Amino acid sequence: MAKPDLYICHTAYHLLLALVRALRAGGGQAVWLSEQIPGADALAASGKLDGAFREVAVLHESRWQGIVTGPLGHYRNRRAYEKAGVGPELDKNAYGTIRISNDWSVAGRYLQDCHAPYTLCEDTVGGTLDTDQHLLTEQRAAADFARRPYLYWGDSPACAAVESEDPDQCTLFPREKLCKFSARALLAGLTEEEKAAVRRVFVSQPLPEDPATYAGATLLLPRSFVQDGLMDQAEQDAIFKAVAAKYTTGPLFIKTHPRDDTDYTALFPGATVLERTMPSEVLNFCLPGKFRRAVTVQSWVLRGFTAAEENIFVSLDDARALAAAQSGQPE
Repeated sequence: MAKPDLYICHTAYHLLLALVRALRAGGGQAVWLSEQIPGADALAASGKLDGAFREVAVLHESRWQGIVTGPLGHYRNRRAYEKAGVGPELDKNAYGTIRISNDWSVAGRYLQDCHAPYTLCEDTVGGTLDTDQHLLTEQRAAADFARRPYLYWGDSPACAAVESEDPDQCTLFPREKLCKFSARALLAGLTEEEKAAVRRVFVSQPLPEDPATYAGATLLLPRSFVQDGLMDQAEQDAIFKAVAAKYTTGPLFIKTHPRDDTDYTALFPGATVLERTMPSEVLNFCLPGKFRRAVTVQSWVLRGFTAAEENIFVSLDDARALAAAQSGQPE
């Protein structure tokens, strides 16, 4: 029997891709869900992932946030991680390919501690093709780059391969390290059976069934600037209220990022607030119609998003200007 592939998922989007890939591999794969995915423990226990995955575990990464350095640092850090009970102890020989998108995470460091070869997946559609790669650039420019115990975003010696939407256009790594994987093509080509499997995992609240409901509606896709440490809750609320006021036509729907715990029902009375734990990509194939427009602020969520006739990206600077103008304050 072939070894299962292991998928380490830190977001619902990562799990969405892992689920479809596991189904296409015939099921029986392995998945480790970070506690960062809302409801990870309940999902793991629900049985909804059975079939696609024969091993389902939850990683409680908050139990070990430290880094042990010095002599035998990787060994000591691995033992500390395992003693803290973060998740299963890794047998790197038990899996075919180990895939992870956030290799800068606690789990990513654990892979390096175990000297486990892994494949880095794109965190967003076409992420390896972004013009802004400042994290990699800054890491590689650091004076101690060659001496760092951990390297991230594909630079670690443990990273055996990096997936890219278009390896021929990616200039971040040597061509031989790149392998092609198109999340856009994967999600665009779902079978009806795969769509049903995805809905079973991610959709627990009924959605409006009348196509006319969506035809003139606007979907607002916020993100949590508060969680990212970029502003306080009051400023974030003001920004999204200003953006909604400018761009909303017809009924307003809201689908926020899973990490965003803002009460949008209170912020936008009368709006239809969709499940935050559902990847927005699921809307591409579970609705009977399309939204008139989808709007987001400083987020790549609209990459590959096809559930709206018009996609609108608003920069954070422009959103702040809208909020200032609405409040009558100088920008």
